[in-house]
Amino acid sequence: MLREDFSDLPELQLWGFKPQEVSLGTVRSLERVRMGQLSSYHYRSAINTALAASHVLSDITPNQKEQIAKSFVTYADLELVDCQYLLCGLGDGGVAIYDTSDVQEGRVYKEVGSVQGGHRGSHRYQVECAQWYPADTGLFSTSSRDKKVKVWDPNYMKPVELFTLNCHVLHHHMSPIATKHSLLSAAGDTGEVILCDLRTGSSTHRLVGHEGPVQMTQWSPRLQHILASAGRDHTVRLWDVRAGRANLMIFDGEKKEETQKSRLKKKLKKVPHAHKTSVTSLCYTSDGLWLLSFSYSGDLKLWNASTGENQNVDYGEIYTEIRRNLRMAVTHCMYPDLVFIPCKSKIVVYEIHSGNLVNVLKGHFSSVLGVVYNPSSMNLYSFSTDRAFITWVPKRLLTSDLSEEEEEEEEKEEEEEKKKKKRGSTGHQKQNTNTPATKQQVTQDSWSSDED
Repeated sequence: MLREDFSDLPELQLWGFKPQEVSLGTVRSLERVRMGQLSSYHYRSAINTALAASHVLSDITPNQKEQIAKSFVTYADLELVDCQYLLCGLGDGGVAIYDTSDVQEGRVYKEVGSVQGGHRGSHRYQVECAQWYPADTGLFSTSSRDKKVKVWDPNYMKPVELFTLNCHVLHHHMSPIATKHSLLSAAGDTGEVILCDLRTGSSTHRLVGHEGPVQMTQWSPRLQHILASAGRDHTVRLWDVRAGRANLMIFDGEKKEETQKSRLKKKLKKVPHAHKTSVTSLCYTSDGLWLLSFSYSGDLKLWNASTGENQNVDYGEIYTEIRRNLRMAVTHCMYPDLVFIPCKSKIVVYEIHSGNLVNVLKGHFSSVLGVVYNPSSMNLYSFSTDRAFITWVPKRLLTSDLSEEEEEEEEKEEEEEKKKKKRGSTGHQKQNTNTPATKQQVTQDSWSSDED
């Protein structure tokens, strides 16, 4: 069980593969890769995981100007084509796009386009969800409690399609791999999952089964017709949108023994619950084999996405203060994979399959609403109710943590060492010019541990 303040937690003490081992063990590990004793994929993945587990606070923020006094980021999404443009939904109903690769003066991201709240095209209430079109950056979508889902053209920052529903939309999602359909799933507070077709501009049908508001939906990144949903009825459901009976299964998080009492309960057809409280977040792993669910009570669970089996990974207790949707993030194709979860004003980082705590990120002053992971730069973006948007940078990817004077002293020392090595090598060559080189001298290993 985690302590609430994390004050006595040593940095990365609970993790076996520490970031500092990346620089110290590089030569030895590369030799193992060359000899075939270590998989190059596992070695590269381990280094990437070490970097992803060593995030530190950065001073780069979006260029919000005067908007920070009126609104704040309520949801964010990064396009995965170039991993460059960050889409932000704002609390006043507006949207903004930032270029994370262009850092201007003042350590701010360049603003590519924006629509402020109250202007034409913006939502009436705060943006509950915003997502890029998975195939390219030619479209993005937003949803709000004003019962509308809008599809935007980022070139003109104007809505090109509007879905007006008869319920408050709490979340929406588009499939990242769909080729045979263009469905958008909307989570409604009436207990329905509404499927909207982007090609026809109409809602095709509705998935009914939840007994309360649906908090979140997630399309599988492995099978394009499989959809997962979670709601305030404590359930996580799996749907197949092609079938007449779309509800495939309901995940069961309770441990049941084959006794007479359990058999009687089965006869009563009690709906199994995944969590003890409302489910506020869902997230697939990048390969689509596993599904993570997070509840208001701070319970994080790992499920087999095919069978619905609970893996019973002990992540400890995670604290949260808000009942709205939270966005958690996972790393892409690493070994082991990590998950970033909002925990009050902090962000906790766990290994997905082992449940080991690897890092705790402190920088916000109030509840964190969500995190976004950049697989290209390994940066992490977090947004909170304190109206702050923070960029977290891997510690090993920082340019330098030293002052200018210390950098100049290090450069001088390196130059002096190079000159000494050159003098020693030239003197050695002059002494051995008259004596012919033997076979033993040619094949002799000149590696010296002193030079490391």
